[in-house]
Amino acid sequence: MLDISGKYLYTIRSANGVLVENLQVFGKSRTEADEKIRQMYWRCEIISCDMVVKKDSKARTPHIKMQWVRP
Repeated sequence: MLDISGKYLYTIRSANGVLVENLQVFGKSRTEADEKIRQMYWRCEIISCDMVVKKDSKARTPHIKMQWVRP
C-alpha cells in the first residue's frame, strides 16, 4: 500500500447499503484517510480509493508582466 500525504477520493457503501461516491478526505497516509472515512461512516465498505492528483501548478498561477509607464 502506497502512503503519500494528500487528498484521497473514495467510493463507499454505507452500513444501510447506500452508495456514496466522490468523498474527498485529506490524510497524511492512506491508512489515516481510511480511519477518517470509517469514523464518519461507521461499518462502511470501501469500494474504491484513488489519490487526487493536482494539476500543473503553473496553470493556477498566471504569468503577469509588469511594465512601468512614465507619464
